[in-house]
Amino acid sequence: MHSVPLQPSSQVYGDSDSSHLLQNTYTHKYTQQRSFLLYITGHLSPLQLLLHSISLPLIWCIYGLSYFTYNTSNHYSVLSCTFSFLGSWDSNRNPTGWYWFTIGMVLSSLFEVPLVLYVHLRLVNVNKTLAQVGTGFWLVGIVSQFLVGCFSCSNSLLAGDVSFGDVHNNVASVTFVALLVGAPVYAALVGYDKPESCRKIGKGNILNHFYTDLFMIIVVFAICTVVFFCVLWQIVYLVLKSKNPDMGSSFNESMNTVFSFALWENVVIITLYIILWGFPFTLPTRIDGLAPKQRLSIAFKKIQLDQIHLKTDIAKIWYLILNQNDVGIRNAADFLENLADCEEMEGLVSQNAIQTLTKIAKMINNHEKADEIQAILKEFTKSSYELWNWQHTIKKCIK
Repeated sequence: MHSVPLQPSSQVYGDSDSSHLLQNTYTHKYTQQRSFLLYITGHLSPLQLLLHSISLPLIWCIYGLSYFTYNTSNHYSVLSCTFSFLGSWDSNRNPTGWYWFTIGMVLSSLFEVPLVLYVHLRLVNVNKTLAQVGTGFWLVGIVSQFLVGCFSCSNSLLAGDVSFGDVHNNVASVTFVALLVGAPVYAALVGYDKPESCRKIGKGNILNHFYTDLFMIIVVFAICTVVFFCVLWQIVYLVLKSKNPDMGSSFNESMNTVFSFALWENVVIITLYIILWGFPFTLPTRIDGLAPKQRLSIAFKKIQLDQIHLKTDIAKIWYLILNQNDVGIRNAADFLENLADCEEMEGLVSQNAIQTLTKIAKMINNHEKADEIQAILKEFTKSSYELWNWQHTIKKCIK
């Protein structure tokens, strides 16, 4: 099969606008909007991921401001004060610097969303169901974390007998539970990916197991350590309580000891930050080795962000297709057929659009002339806004 020459673009679109169509794909405004949407949905390049991680030390610097502005007479200690005390405006806690904690917590939750979605885009190729469960828990945890920053750990009443601290404690509990459940699910995905796994899923080596296994070990060790000390303290407390019935509550009696709730809460918080911000760096920066349907599924997550000037992109797309070598053209045709058969197409485009994709693919395979293909394409682009839903995917395939 020989390369099919591209007919002059003026035959398709007219002399007046052909040059404009081939040279001006994106407006500056659209490019900025598209880049931002891709960024917040986890489509980060290696450089973007690295730059994004710089926000973590900045966030901890903000937390540091809440610590250094803490009332010295109240004496903040990790053995007796929970992390949330930094964000309490109560006079016996941090009335002068509580807002730094709020700013840090809110910014932290916002910056974590792209990281979680970045992880999801990769682990979904190991096991879709488990990845959705893990990501779901983490997103719930991040939303709760945002609310932790919004509601101070204060005894001030919010409504009726409910204080800000009551709401704060509830959403903080949800945060811990959601993140601590989501982390082992992701850790399980690391083991699930191994080719020697008894599950025989056949998609091994998607991950770099030296780094991901190390992550899994950290997760399991951190959780087991916290659980061990919590359970051990309950046993110790029951023994001490039996000897001295006048002892205070378990929470109060643990303060300023190695069993302190405040101490282990801080350990868990630091561990969760390591997990949330470190795990993305253990994953591959590129998503390779995936089945065609999986590639389409990932691409469709971007499609709705790519509503570009149709004629411009289609002109460039078909310029690339029709000037490829034999293998390139065959791949383009196969891709169009896969796209037409893809489940995600249902509900996005009409049957007419899908039939047109299939027809064009067959025309390419049958060595039909470029001008005949262009004639169908020209008519289609005049009437169909539905090309918004697949043109970007075609561009990615051709690249």
